[in-house]
Amino acid sequence: MNLYTYCKSCKSNINIKSGASTRPDLQMEKGDAFNVNCQNCGTIEKKHVNDIKAESSKAIMLVGLVLGIVATVILWFFFKGIALVVFIIPILVWQQQMAATKAFNSYTIRRKQKN
Repeated sequence: MNLYTYCKSCKSNINIKSGASTRPDLQMEKGDAFNVNCQNCGTIEKKHVNDIKAESSKAIMLVGLVLGIVATVILWFFFKGIALVVFIIPILVWQQQMAATKAFNSYTIRRKQKN
């Protein structure tokens, strides 16, 4: 899963480097609001954790697809018909990525009131 936000200055996406799989994990790692630096225009903006969005990682889905194809081809030589069951691996990887992305984007943190 890739995390990103939107630059108000140049209207481009800013990638967030984090291993957080949920919004509360991101909040614990970076805080309620943190500074992000746009690589395109150099602007530094303060973003709230709720301003961060997630999208599915195409690299992980590609790895799942390749593993499924390789396992299917190898098992085809030994077990024939059962090898097609292994082709479910890419589908499982895709479902996991979609579920993680949906869970991240649907949960938001309460914004604190300024006094």
